[in-house]
Amino acid sequence: MKIKENIIVFTGGIIILFLTVLSTLWNVNSAQRQTHLVAESVSNFYVEELANRRVTIISDALKQNFQYMHNAIDSITKEDISSVSSLRNYLGRIRKLYGVERFSFVNEDGLIYTAHSTSSGKSRYPFLAEGFSEPLVTTVVNYGGEKQLFIALPVSGITFDGRQITACFAQVNIDQMVRSKTFRTENMETYFNIYLKNGESLTTVPFGGVEPGRNILSVIKENDESRESFIKITDDFLHERKGMIHVPYRRQDAHLYYTPVEETGWMLSILVYDNVITSQIREGSRTIVALNYLQILTTLLFVIVLFVIFAITLRKNSRLVIEQEKRISEETKKAYDKLHKETQGMQIIHSIIHSGPWTIEFNEKGEIEKCVWSLPFRNMLGYLSEEKFPDRLDSWENLLHPDDKERVLKAFWDSVNDYSGNTVYDVEYRLLTKNEGYKWYHAAGNLIRREDGSPATCVGLFIDIDEKKSLKILSETDQMTGLLNRVSGEKQVSEELQHGKGGLFILLDVDHFKFFNDTFGHGVGDKVIINVAACLKTVFRDDDIIFRLGGDEFAAFARNINKIDSADKIIKRFIDSLKTISIPELEGKSINASIGAIVLPEGLVRDFATCYKLVDDCVYVSKKTDGRSAVTFAQI
Repeated sequence: MKIKENIIVFTGGIIILFLTVLSTLWNVNSAQRQTHLVAESVSNFYVEELANRRVTIISDALKQNFQYMHNAIDSITKEDISSVSSLRNYLGRIRKLYGVERFSFVNEDGLIYTAHSTSSGKSRYPFLAEGFSEPLVTTVVNYGGEKQLFIALPVSGITFDGRQITACFAQVNIDQMVRSKTFRTENMETYFNIYLKNGESLTTVPFGGVEPGRNILSVIKENDESRESFIKITDDFLHERKGMIHVPYRRQDAHLYYTPVEETGWMLSILVYDNVITSQIREGSRTIVALNYLQILTTLLFVIVLFVIFAITLRKNSRLVIEQEKRISEETKKAYDKLHKETQGMQIIHSIIHSGPWTIEFNEKGEIEKCVWSLPFRNMLGYLSEEKFPDRLDSWENLLHPDDKERVLKAFWDSVNDYSGNTVYDVEYRLLTKNEGYKWYHAAGNLIRREDGSPATCVGLFIDIDEKKSLKILSETDQMTGLLNRVSGEKQVSEELQHGKGGLFILLDVDHFKFFNDTFGHGVGDKVIINVAACLKTVFRDDDIIFRLGGDEFAAFARNINKIDSADKIIKRFIDSLKTISIPELEGKSINASIGAIVLPEGLVRDFATCYKLVDDCVYVSKKTDGRSAVTFAQI
């Protein structure tokens, strides 16, 4: 009877083992297919996001250099243009201050002034010979064949040695800018370069396997046997469209992603070899599959050995079974340990690119059934375990910034409930981290839907963009006062005026500011500027537009102020606030301002230049008026 029972148990074990092997093989194949799909999706998302962030940084850098040139023009004094030597000293100071290769002025006769020389250079700088009336970004080929990048601005209102200064330009080291964007870690390298629309390289930096300075379109043509990639990238470059192609470099597959740089005619290109993300994910997949096959083989071998031993003697079988089960347990534990290490490898990849994946599963009614936050995402927020940050939607929802919450949740559910699949979930918002306060993140998700269009699974990725946002805010702010700078302020007011949104627009100059600077020093003058800015912040609302034009000039735009009486009350509060300023070095002298203002009714469309001219004329009238802190309103 006991022998019969052992036979039944053994036979049942064989059947169960057979079913387990079949199930394992099916799971292995399914996991391998899914891993390949996820690898491709993550790789494409990573390359595109990386390129978009770099092109934004380069665009911002160019805009910052233009702002530097505006600052240089606004800050020039009569002493700086009193002689050739003083002008050269001034140009040298500007070049060192803003870190440009060369900073020059050009007069109406085409004479070029630099920190070291004076020359006639229209033949050397073609853009001077052609002339320009708007800010310009251009390249010049020097005598050695090397390309040099120049940014230029038209200039008015400056006279030197009896001639009008008509332009200024600066040389920027584009090679250094691009080299600083190359991303390297162990066994990984991501290359960046900038090309013209005809494929010519704007720099001499290496670009993967491409020789420095080579035409990228020629390289693609040589390597693309089917010519499909060459035709696509050539057409995209010509029409300034972003895109991506797969190309072989150094006998390795790579992603080449390209996107236009705003207002330059350039194409920023990024080259990432597959081993940055795709190869590592696939290698992890192959390792897991190999471990599963090894486990199957080990199990089959064990069954054969067990069968032979069982045929020899049933009495000794129990002891052998126990020993074999112990061995299987140890091997299984090792396999799971290996799998755990591969999972940690994926987490390291996400930590390098400051991102974290997430998935949300839905039932057939479109309701959330399961929510999974990855460990890299939890770590980005400062939480180290699922216990501290549970796998529930409200774990994330409760950390949204109050100003962003309604917008973000609407974007998420709009994409979920759009059964046509046309609505994309792609948003930027702030989340409250555990230790660093609110930080900016970019979240995007891809919905996998059932045949009827209902949501099944949403797979997404979080990316930390806090540094990018901080740089944008810094580029829009006046560093001394904390107000918006001139470029940002004018842009925001222009948008209000173009949409016909009424409001109060004022300009003001601090009275006798030159006297304060000359008598008490520039340090005291800076205190005056800072205190006037503080008064503006106190009087105007948080959503009003307040900015510094430069020097002692300020401007403000108050939305929805459409009556003269309301505008007059605001301005009087500002004048009263000026009276409260106390700066010991001024020895009791008061601070006043000449003010010009205009009240625009809602629905009236005006451009910024027209309104600025009207209000600036009013400031001039106020300066001639007897009394302190005079106000003059413009008539529409």
